Amino acid sequence: MRTVFILSVATVVAGCSIGPDYETPTMNLPDRYSLVAPVTKASASDIYWWRAFRDPVLDRLIAAGLEGNLTVAEARERIREAEAVFRRDSVSPLGDLTLEARNNSASQDIGSAEVTANFGVPARKQWASRAAHQRLQAAELGEAEAKRLLLSDLSESYINLRFLQRNLALRQQDITSRQQTLRDIRTQLDAGAATRLDVLRAQALVAETRAEVPQIRSDIVAQRNRISTLLGVPVGHLGIDLRDTGTQPVPVGVGDLGVPADLLRARPDIRAAERQYAAAVSDMGVAEAARYPSLSLSGLLTAPLNGNGDDAESLVAGVTVPLFSQPSLAAAEDAAAARAQQAYIRWRQSVLGAVEQVENALAALAAAREAAAASRELVSYNERALNLSRRLVGEGGNATVLDIIDRERSLSTARQGLASDLRDLSAAYVALRAALGIGHGAPEVARADPEPQPPQDEG
Repeated sequence: MRTVFILSVATVVAGCSIGPDYETPTMNLPDRYSLVAPVTKASASDIYWWRAFRDPVLDRLIAAGLEGNLTVAEARERIREAEAVFRRDSVSPLGDLTLEARNNSASQDIGSAEVTANFGVPARKQWASRAAHQRLQAAELGEAEAKRLLLSDLSESYINLRFLQRNLALRQQDITSRQQTLRDIRTQLDAGAATRLDVLRAQALVAETRAEVPQIRSDIVAQRNRISTLLGVPVGHLGIDLRDTGTQPVPVGVGDLGVPADLLRARPDIRAAERQYAAAVSDMGVAEAARYPSLSLSGLLTAPLNGNGDDAESLVAGVTVPLFSQPSLAAAEDAAAARAQQAYIRWRQSVLGAVEQVENALAALAAAREAAAASRELVSYNERALNLSRRLVGEGGNATVLDIIDRERSLSTARQGLASDLRDLSAAYVALRAALGIGHGAPEVARADPEPQPPQDEG
């Protein structure tokens, strides 16, 4: 009879549906980005987008970074923490059971055990378990987000390193060229074809170029150190040759872009924000279930320990009703609802921010391509103008030493501009791929591990 009574109380407590219904959030997004036609499928080149640079050194850096980066390692530890919390908060079918055995009798053959079982509200336990599971999913996506940001930061640092190395090489070329110009002017000075002012101008130009070199070298060291930190190794222990290769990394092609709605599936930060919103909704279920009664069993069991007598037991079942704490529990429920709404707003912000990043990167990429093409033409024109000025001065034509100095300065500026535009082109490509969220290896946590469901109304 006692067993029937306990089950009846449990049925009364858990027989109704408690908590909100969760619906995956959606947003009305355009069917294409503003600058391109829609593409619906990502290729292998999109997943490994950094290979578009065709740079084996960058490939090695990314492989080492994904393995050794400390931010990624910290994200993995957060997954371990979330897994432990999920195990702690997982629903136990037996509730919380405390058993304390003791012997208060003078006889060593008689013992007793105090038993307390607190079943609580099953819905509250299941909502808490569900929230912990959803936060575990968010933590798993957090690792993918850390990788996405690492790919962006590491690629950008490498691009900046190669730009600085190119800039240093250009300065050294300028020094060589301007020193030759200085020698030519001195020869012309001896022949009476140049003035002392022309010599001073040429000397100032050489000194100006030399003054730029130390800072560039310092910036190169800083970028190498940055790369070491991103790889999680001390400075000087990188193990990858980063000496100047003589070229700047430039991507081949753009790759598929998909449509804005793809960001909801591809971007790990958006997916993590959705999981955090789901967990906040589950917290609402916890807060609502806390206002319902809880079931508890308590009693005393005694038995002869020698096995020659009859045992005895006394169990009492009770239902605890949070009657006087209802105002504070209602306030806690309202607070949980507000936190869930905040999580939903953060999800919307992450979606809008991702779309903005893609659109901005597309515009920057298009602008950088046009600028790089114009800069190539400008370099070509200035090279031809410098050569022509040198020939005319040497032949006594309609050109002066000052024309040579001006053409050298213009050529140097054009070359720097081209190097800067190529850097911007590569950086915009990296920003675009990172904004699209492809290539980080985000786990399919929602499909692989379904969520535990709260109890439903059985009629």
